[in-house]
Amino acid sequence: MDASQVDSDSPQYQEALDWLFQRINYERTTDIPYRSRNFKLDRMQAFLQRLGNPQDRLKIVHVAGTKGKGSTSAFLSNILWKAGYHVGRFTSPHLERLEERYWLDGDSCSDHDIVQLVDAIRPVVAQMDENASVEDRLTFFEITTAMSFLLFAERDVDFAVIEVGLGGRLDSTNVCQPQLCIITSISRDHTALLGNTLAEIAGEKAGIIKPGVPVISGVMAPEAQKVIADVAAHSHATLDQLDDQFTSVPLSDCWQQTDAAGLFQQGFEFQWQASARQQLTISVKGDHQVANAGLAVAAVEKLREQGHEISPEALQEGLKTTQLPARIECLSEQPVVIVDAAHNDASAEALVSVLQKHFPDRRRHLVFASSGDKDHAAVLSQLLGVFQQVWFTKYGFSSRAASPQQLLKVIDSIEYDPSLPIHTTEEAKVAFHEALAAMDKEDVLVVTGSFFIAAEFKRFWREIGANTQAATSPATR
Repeated sequence: MDASQVDSDSPQYQEALDWLFQRINYERTTDIPYRSRNFKLDRMQAFLQRLGNPQDRLKIVHVAGTKGKGSTSAFLSNILWKAGYHVGRFTSPHLERLEERYWLDGDSCSDHDIVQLVDAIRPVVAQMDENASVEDRLTFFEITTAMSFLLFAERDVDFAVIEVGLGGRLDSTNVCQPQLCIITSISRDHTALLGNTLAEIAGEKAGIIKPGVPVISGVMAPEAQKVIADVAAHSHATLDQLDDQFTSVPLSDCWQQTDAAGLFQQGFEFQWQASARQQLTISVKGDHQVANAGLAVAAVEKLREQGHEISPEALQEGLKTTQLPARIECLSEQPVVIVDAAHNDASAEALVSVLQKHFPDRRRHLVFASSGDKDHAAVLSQLLGVFQQVWFTKYGFSSRAASPQQLLKVIDSIEYDPSLPIHTTEEAKVAFHEALAAMDKEDVLVVTGSFFIAAEFKRFWREIGANTQAATSPATR
């Protein structure tokens, strides 16, 4: 069973999880044979055909990108729901519970839904396993992706927003025929699998582009932009590019702290082609989220062009009420506690920008854990310079975790202040307790490096009863 799930669920649900998590799961290993048979779409296509091709019954918006695809998917699905549509969203990975991957009209699916989906799919998987080698069997991600198509088709959603898992061209989600494709950004991640250059990575992401299907792009690097544009042109797909056909720009100093922990409203200005500028609001931190929100608004404009009604009120309400777990998520204001899933240089840069903009004169403490296949030097070279104390640790639910000793070796190759206190512990909870104990009430704690460490800290924070009142933490005693 996935250790991140709680122990109080029904036996049927636990058994369904046990069955799912014993499948090959490349989210929890660094050995990912991306260009092997395990990443060929014919197996996924055969699987879905046996299930009746549920993906063909869906109006799909397909979202790829190195960073921002989860945020953009969340903004867009929430807008469509606020517009009165029945909406499903599939994302990965989950933070704490598998159900988080399946969003339906404002909430995750139920544990009962998971049991029913596994019951429906399991006989088909068994049939396919009979004729496959162990290495060639359906993977965890293929099965959970098929579950999303099946769930959304059974619920007869008006829209399904489907987030790519890895890359795009060979991703298990890339068996659908979408109404719209979005490519959020291109930066260096999974370079051993997707390529060492931005152009190579862009080629993999552009693999979701389909003939005649409109494309929205937030890709900014020129070499990556050219690849996206070339693939779109070859596919006779219209392309709307951020900063060309539309703009999304933060309004200067337009943000307001609220009474709720870590929540605030940030204004931005959006312009679609030659239309009038719109002033809009989001409730999450970071200029990069303005870009992600802008991609969602651009997608709304394309859907409007296709005849779908989405009111200005629904657009604003959908943006303003979107919350993004583990995307620079504030759990407490005093002390400030932020959990973030930053795991490449671009996301680390975005995190640093938020810290410097919103918490410029605070002492900052970092707890960092990451997966072994990430470019730790690129991430830590961004982070170390803005913290006054650091803990290297590891998360406990995956063999992908880099050890604290590995992280120490990495920083030998980067420039940082040698007087910076750096602590190491194999136990994440020890790092959490020590970091909180070292804080004053005006300090900032950031826990980052992966979704896995973000999930562990959120569980820890809940366990110590500090998610609603920071006074329960050692820092405020």
